[in-house]
Amino acid sequence: METKSDTTLAKSSTWHTEVRAPFKKVVAFDLLFYGLGVITGAGIIGAILLS
Repeated sequence: METKSDTTLAKSSTWHTEVRAPFKKVVAFDLLFYGLGVITGAGIIGAILLS
């Protein structure tokens, strides 16, 4: 049987090992991939309209 402190410790250590990225870097990657998605979407729409 797990005690409350065991589950809290497990959740805390899990979060500490998974989340290690600074917020600015996350936003930069979001903007990068958002821009790539816009360019790809524009290319697909352009190909459909021109064909």
